[in-house]
Amino acid sequence: MITLTGLQKVYQGESGIVTALDNVSLAIEQGEIFGIIGKSGAGKSTLIRCINLLERPTAGRVIVDGQDMTALSERELREARKSMGMIFQHFNLLSSRTVLENVSFPLEIAGVSRNEREKKVIPLLELVGLADKRDVYPAQLSGGQKQRVGIARALASQPKVLLCDEATSALDPQTTESILALLKDINKKLRLTIILITHEMHVIKAICDRVAVIEGGHLVETGKVFDVFTNPQSLTAQDFIKTVVNNKVPEALSAVLSKTPTAGGNLVVRLSFFGEATNEPVIAGLIRKFAIDVNIISGNIDHLQDIPYGTLLMELSGNEKDTEAALHYLQDLDLRTEVIGYVARHAHAAS
Repeated sequence: MITLTGLQKVYQGESGIVTALDNVSLAIEQGEIFGIIGKSGAGKSTLIRCINLLERPTAGRVIVDGQDMTALSERELREARKSMGMIFQHFNLLSSRTVLENVSFPLEIAGVSRNEREKKVIPLLELVGLADKRDVYPAQLSGGQKQRVGIARALASQPKVLLCDEATSALDPQTTESILALLKDINKKLRLTIILITHEMHVIKAICDRVAVIEGGHLVETGKVFDVFTNPQSLTAQDFIKTVVNNKVPEALSAVLSKTPTAGGNLVVRLSFFGEATNEPVIAGLIRKFAIDVNIISGNIDHLQDIPYGTLLMELSGNEKDTEAALHYLQDLDLRTEVIGYVARHAHAAS
């Protein structure tokens, strides 16, 4: 559906040349929700604005639905942009127009008659849950309602692609959740391709199928959300995931932890469970099979795209032979086992 090849964007700043995007290439499939995450200044907003050529790339190609956007004339580009809706962090509504008139505005610009505009817009207001707000002005709406108007307006021209630039950043957590649920519903009902820019990993976790991680104008990682969450390859992705998955080793444990085995020491491991493995009685199996004690330090279970995902930090205490055998047993199971370190037996990590 969308292919970016060798995308580069260079600005002339006050202190010299600034490279906002550097050789970015990725492919986005029809009908998926694709997330692009990065810290402030990483280049993610520049990237999304290059897709509809609100920013013209310095180099590279942007192919949308088989059409090379970078090769179009200004007139052709205006026409092509009709297939791409866009919503923004700060809504950008017209304060002097009602909800109905705000949503109708793109159709008015396109020369659609008043009657036809209303026929197209009323179903959109129903879709975003604002049918009863058609004659209300933006000043009378909550932040979430304003963003729903923005979404309806972006859908007015029946686009194939919806670009979301930090669409939930100005909203409180509960409202963010409702807007993300709406976007997911729209994606399912309209088979719309959604590209979502954010700096919040919980947004990616909530609705995206795949994600690209951008840092300093470079794509540092791309993959299915589940794969990136459960096995992040880049430091940037790892940092983002820490904000929503608590894998941190407690400070009290870190203070007594050694990376090398200690005589008579206990082994500290982290287990990561996926899918059906979350239902397996791993701890009970360890205790039955080996002469060891198991102390659970911390643990949690969450869901990624309806797939159970859990982590468990625990301490194995026993003689060296039994502890090693228990570790090999864990490593042979359908889960990820990570050796965190060793702690002197008298220290007891769990305490």
